[in-house]
Amino acid sequence: MSISLPATVSSTNDLTGLILEVREYAKWFNQYTNATKLHTSYAHTQPELSPTASTLIRDWAKQASLTSARLYELITGLEHTKSHAPVMTITLAAPAPTEVKKELVAWCRDNISPSILVTFRFNSGILGGMVVRYGSSIYDWSFRRAIMNERHKFAEILSRV
Repeated sequence: MSISLPATVSSTNDLTGLILEVREYAKWFNQYTNATKLHTSYAHTQPELSPTASTLIRDWAKQASLTSARLYELITGLEHTKSHAPVMTITLAAPAPTEVKKELVAWCRDNISPSILVTFRFNSGILGGMVVRYGSSIYDWSFRRAIMNERHKFAEILSRV
């Protein structure tokens, strides 16, 4: 079972962090629930959750009442998604702004797979454009590659300047 990923979770690292947060919350929830059933006080406070984890758990609880078993079902689904989701790496010439990342991830999820994980890297050596790695394929749309492919024209153009 795979879980629909929130838009703010784009990479494997993001998903790993989310799983850790939900696990920590599930551990607290289980202990809190047991203490409540035994009518004893539970001194530990609820772990602080990121907005993404909080929204995910709240949305998960809307489907059926929240129990320890349901939380572990959510964790299992997230782990399944992590291990089976396609992974893509996009390299840009500079760090990608948040809005660019969101747009690229949304496009990938709409056109490739709803569970795709996209890792962003940057390498100023590509000068511009992007290099995309998906599975064993590499697609190089960098300016550096375009210049290198047309280096004879580049020298000619520079001589006219």
